[in-house]
Amino acid sequence: MQHAVDHVVPATQAPPRLLQELRETLQRLRLGGPFYVLLWTLAGVAASLWQRSPMAFIAISLGFIGLTVVRFRVRALPEDSGEEAVRGRLDYIWLLLLVNAALWGAASAWLLMVAPEESARTVAAISSYAFATAFAHNFPMRLRHAFAAVLLLYLPTLAAMILSGARFELIGVSALYLLYVSLALRRSHAEYLQRLDLEDELRQQRDLFQQQSRRDGLTGLANRRRFSSALEEWSAQARTQGAPLSLLILDLDHFKAINDQHGHARGDACLRAFAGRLQAAFAGDEELVARLGGEEFGVLLRDASLQQALERAEGFRARLAADPMDAGADAAVALSVSIGVAAFHPHRHHDADALYHAADSALYEAKAAGRNRVGTEGDVASPDR
Repeated sequence: MQHAVDHVVPATQAPPRLLQELRETLQRLRLGGPFYVLLWTLAGVAASLWQRSPMAFIAISLGFIGLTVVRFRVRALPEDSGEEAVRGRLDYIWLLLLVNAALWGAASAWLLMVAPEESARTVAAISSYAFATAFAHNFPMRLRHAFAAVLLLYLPTLAAMILSGARFELIGVSALYLLYVSLALRRSHAEYLQRLDLEDELRQQRDLFQQQSRRDGLTGLANRRRFSSALEEWSAQARTQGAPLSLLILDLDHFKAINDQHGHARGDACLRAFAGRLQAAFAGDEELVARLGGEEFGVLLRDASLQQALERAEGFRARLAADPMDAGADAAVALSVSIGVAAFHPHRHHDADALYHAADSALYEAKAAGRNRVGTEGDVASPDR
């Protein structure tokens, strides 16, 4: 378990698709508000509402202005927000959109009833066409909500035109245009879902690439690139915070002989089995196990002193030597390991490379002393110790 360097997503975090829906809906929410104010002002002037019913005209105008202000005051949420919070914010945004649509539909119908002139009908119809079209193309995220908004925008205007005696041609065109907007909305919704699916696929490919770039393909452990990055980061933290940090470098003894005698397939099976044991032995949240290349492995132990690291390294070495590994063949393979151990010390290790060099030198001493040993800076622990 390499939790310390993996990015762990909280179980309650909102899915990427939902976060994207919130971002797009919020962006378009802010764009549309001022147009309701502008078109209502133009429609009111064209129909002389400021003379016929000034109080009602002003009240409706203030309603559109207030909704526009509220739309601009809706804020985005952090990327790590929970799913419940994101859904709640989206529900609130759609409530504003539906209220805005209902207010326009009611205001447009009232305009037609109090100002039945042909110019008023034309302005109301064109405005409703525009808002319905904008909704179909800009808010296809939730199909049912968007249909409800289009109907709230459009049906009151169409009903008022019929009741106010509008020409048959205008009513027919309006009804046909409502059908067109409905079909356009369904198409926009399908295209939106296809785009989300494509982005999901690209996101999964990116995540897979990132995972593969940080993991060893044979053993599934962290690879050298990931190990080096963690070593740099943890060494810097050990220097600034004074927290203990220990490093183990392990090398399987005489591993080339296994490949020569049993074949590379058996050798790969041994490496996988060894990696499993090593991962099981160092599975803490503050521990990172990596394959550095070939038969060489590394273990980073945060909050572990040199003595603690030596004891754990010696315990692992002894258990491995006493218990042959099952590598997928009839006969188990007896393996031993040499281990170099070093602990970060700010006066001896100026950076991560110095700590790595100290552990690597300790490994070299252990191998030079006969292998199957644990070595540290200036000292080697033999199996009999």
